Amino acid sequence: MFIFNYEIKPEDINEGKHVGNERALLFFQYARTAFLKQYGLSQLNLGDNIGLIQTNAYIEYLNQLFLGNEIAVKINNIQIDGLNLIFDYSITCENKVAIKGYTTMLCYDYPAQKVKKIPKSLLTILKKGSN
Repeated sequence: MFIFNYEIKPEDINEGKHVGNERALLFFQYARTAFLKQYGLSQLNLGDNIGLIQTNAYIEYLNQLFLGNEIAVKINNIQIDGLNLIFDYSITCENKVAIKGYTTMLCYDYPAQKVKKIPKSLLTILKKGSN
């Protein structure tokens, strides 16, 4: 569906000399941000001034990543489940899956501090992507 390429930087490395566990969520966020940006959207404005807020995340580590590795952060699918948007990700390096996971997001009106319906602008994009 969408691929974001990234090179592992010194700030991604922990004391064990590999990518820190918290970085997976950042890599997922980088991919979401780039995915939305290609449509003129952002995590704070999906249309109608509605943004995204994360409610859940799952990460599974399969292989270590190291400084200088070139990775591909892939959004495999975005599933709509009621008001939830479930982003499914995989991170590969040298054609091996290193990390996989998902984030559950809600559409959110930050000024009003309220959950909102998925904007039509985003629904249209997701429907085109599933064809």
